[in-house]
Amino acid sequence: MKVLIFGLGINGGGYSAAMYFLDHGDEVRITDLKGACDLGSEMEALSLRGATCIEGIHRKEDFLWADIVVKNPAIPPNHPLLASARMVVNDFAWLFSSPWCSETKIIAITGTKGKTTTSAAVAHVLEKFGYEAMQCGNMGISAFSVLREWEKRHDAQKKLPDFLVCEFSSWLVRDTIMAMHGELPPMEVCALTNFYPDHLNSYESIENYLEDKLNLFTPSTKKAVVPDALIKRVRKLTKLDSRRVRGIDRTCAKEVEEMPHLKSAYAILLALGFKWKAVLKALGSFAGVPHRIEQLGILDTILFINDSAATIPEAVHFTSSRFKNMAIHLICGGTDKNLKADAMLDVLQAATSISLLDGSFTRNKLIPILTQHKITYNGPFSSMESATTNSYSSAKRKAKQLPNLPQVVLLSPGCASFQMFKNEFDRGNQFKEAVASILKG
Repeated sequence: MKVLIFGLGINGGGYSAAMYFLDHGDEVRITDLKGACDLGSEMEALSLRGATCIEGIHRKEDFLWADIVVKNPAIPPNHPLLASARMVVNDFAWLFSSPWCSETKIIAITGTKGKTTTSAAVAHVLEKFGYEAMQCGNMGISAFSVLREWEKRHDAQKKLPDFLVCEFSSWLVRDTIMAMHGELPPMEVCALTNFYPDHLNSYESIENYLEDKLNLFTPSTKKAVVPDALIKRVRKLTKLDSRRVRGIDRTCAKEVEEMPHLKSAYAILLALGFKWKAVLKALGSFAGVPHRIEQLGILDTILFINDSAATIPEAVHFTSSRFKNMAIHLICGGTDKNLKADAMLDVLQAATSISLLDGSFTRNKLIPILTQHKITYNGPFSSMESATTNSYSSAKRKAKQLPNLPQVVLLSPGCASFQMFKNEFDRGNQFKEAVASILKG
C-alpha cells in the first residue's frame, strides 16, 4: 500500500503513523513544509527506515500516488491538495476501524481546557481500581501506537486493555468523523470538560467550534458527561435523551470543590458506576500532568508554577484562582488566536507583577488592555529566561517587603506560543530550565 503522511508535525503523531505503516511493509512518503532542521531527528530516522521525505513543498503528484493520505489535524480539511486524495484518514479513524475496539471500553474526552488532566486522572483511578487503562490522543500518544500494541498482543494471544481513554481536540473529532463518515464505535462515556471561546482564528464562529466537539457524541454513546450550563444545548445538538446526559457540577460531591480541575474526571468515573468515596480516595493520589498547574519548586517563600498549557484567557483566570491568597507574579502573553483578553482582566488587575512574553496577542490585546486600565507591566521580553528572571526579581522584592506573604511566580500565558516557541510544551520546558537555574542558585 502507498501511504502519504501529510504533515509530519512536531508532536510525534506523524512519526508514529509513518512507523506504523513502515512496520507493515507499506511504501511511505512524508510531505512537510518544514525542513529537517525544524523537524529534528525524526525525519532522518524515517529516511533510514526507507520512507521518502519531501521537505519544504507539497506536490500534487504525491497525493495522486498515494492509496491513503494520513492528514495532520492542524491542516484544514479543505486544503486544495486533498481533492486529489483517494482516501483521507487520521490515527483515530484507523484505530476505530479495527474490530478489536469491541474488546475494550472506550472513554472519549473533549473540551476547551482540562482534557489532558481529565484523561490522565481517569486512567490513574482506573489503574488504582485494578483495571488496565491505555491513553491516546491529543496528549501526544498516537492511536497508531495503541493499535500497534494491540496487534502485538493479539499475535501473542494476550488480552487488550480494559479501558481506552481518548483525548480529542475539536480538530481530531472533525477529522475522525469525516474519515469514518460519522460512524464511531460505541463509547462507554463521552465527556465535554468545559467550553470557552478558542481557535477563533480557525473557526468561522464559536458555534462551529462547539459543533465540532459535540460530533463526538453519537447515538451509540452510552453516557454523556457535560457542564450543567450546556445540558440543554448538548441534548438538542446530539439528540441524546436525558437519561444518558448528566451534568458535571450536580454530580460532584462537596469534597471535589477543593480540586476543581478534577471535577470532570470525578463525574466520568461516577458515570462508569464507581462509588464516590472510592473515587475521591483514588483521585487524592493523582499527581497531575506536566505544564498544567505543575509545581516546579519553592525557594524561600517563592513558589514556581508551570501552567504553559493555559492557552486561553479563561484558563489564566481558573489557575490564578487557586493562588488567590498569594502574591502572584504573572508571566503571560504570546501569539494571538483571535481571542479577547477581557477574561483575564481581573487577574491582570490583581497580579503583584506582570512580565510579558512578546507576540501578537501581547502587542495587540494585552498591552492595550493594560494601558487602558493603567496596569503596570514589564516587557515584552524576547526570551523565557528574561521574563522569568524579571518575575523572580519582582517576587524577591515583594518577599523582602512582606516576608509573611507567600509569593508565586506563575507562567500562565493565556494564548498560543508559536512566535517564540515550537509549542506550549517547548514554552513550558524553557520555563522549567529557567526556574531550575534559579533554584540551583
